[in-house]
Amino acid sequence: MKTSLIALAWLVAVLATPVAAQKIDPASDLGRFHALRAEGMAALQKNDRQTALDRLSQAGDILPDSPSVLLLKAQTALELKRQPAARAALIDYLKRGLVLDLSRYPEFNTLWDADLESLQATNTARVGSLKTLNRLSGLNLIEGVAALPDGALLATSLRNGVVGPLSEAGVAKRLSLRAGVAANAIAVKDGVLWASTAASRQTVGYAPDAKIASKLVKVDLATGKILAQFEDKRPDRRLADLYAGKEDLYVSDGNTGEVLRLTGYQGRLQVLIPEGYLGSPQGLSENAEASVLIVSDYASGLYRVDLAKGALTRLKAPEETVLLGIDGLYRYGNDLIAVQNGFKPNRILRLRMNPDWSAVEKAEVLLRGHPDLEEPTGGQVIGDRFVFVARSQWSEFDDKGNIRRDVPAPVVIGEIALKP
Repeated sequence: MKTSLIALAWLVAVLATPVAAQKIDPASDLGRFHALRAEGMAALQKNDRQTALDRLSQAGDILPDSPSVLLLKAQTALELKRQPAARAALIDYLKRGLVLDLSRYPEFNTLWDADLESLQATNTARVGSLKTLNRLSGLNLIEGVAALPDGALLATSLRNGVVGPLSEAGVAKRLSLRAGVAANAIAVKDGVLWASTAASRQTVGYAPDAKIASKLVKVDLATGKILAQFEDKRPDRRLADLYAGKEDLYVSDGNTGEVLRLTGYQGRLQVLIPEGYLGSPQGLSENAEASVLIVSDYASGLYRVDLAKGALTRLKAPEETVLLGIDGLYRYGNDLIAVQNGFKPNRILRLRMNPDWSAVEKAEVLLRGHPDLEEPTGGQVIGDRFVFVARSQWSEFDDKGNIRRDVPAPVVIGEIALKP
């Protein structure tokens, strides 16, 4: 059993571990969580299961929706012959919408019963309907879409390194970048296209030794001409998701863990959230008053930034959901639409926020289990519709950027209906 515990921790720690080059602030929520989990793992290696359970429980107090901690607590309690505590951890895990592969963790068969099976079945049941807007054959790797004023869609193809109008034929070239470089995210505001760019191993022409700066670019929509470029001197930048706010533009850096702001859409990129607090920031969304920014950290959940005071606080996950593994965030009224691709089955969630966005009051699953929902990524709320990349083709590549098969499953751009 000791071997399986250590193997489990190594496997599930991947989601909640930031890039090795980052320096996590030990006093931050993420830093304290990592320290307590590491102490728990060290205790497991010494066969001190009571200390392990104590440290893992403390880590769970910080991130109650951490799948790794929930399963480790269940296994450790089971080894201590505390079946009720082990079962309670499993129930917590399942009630959050997660799925357990019993073939990988056969020790839980002793606890498994009809009630747990029912929870598991609920988490895999198909929910919601998806309307297909575009289905693109060939290898495109679409990361994001943005709507033009006339309702037409732009898309960014990471595979081909282009941004342009979307049709069944693919993505036309409105913006073409240098070989090996692609736009990770796009947004349209006041007749201008904004894109975050970086070298990508999945992009045609990628050269691992090339020194290419990650940039934020401003593009004339009519001509595709780059009007301005914004970067800083940090060489390890990898700009990812961006949000075109009411007054300012925000962009996350999945490599350093920082979030940057372009104040007034001009000047220099400034650090809003410094390195040390987030493992892998992704989606961003501003409230209607432009006073609060919510950032999704793939590794530790949602964070609230008071834009006037600069205060950063982490939002606790409601008891029956997980806020880790969220890629994109999009405001709909006072709520947030979240694309969660960090767990299987992938899900589109509606997060019911309290008035000042200081808490997530409830999470609702809008879409799950649809055959075309595979590695969903970027999107946009358009009226009462959420238009997004339902199948991005990320699953067509391995972690080194190699293509897995000759005939990929098509990209799917879809929409789901929203209700006020």
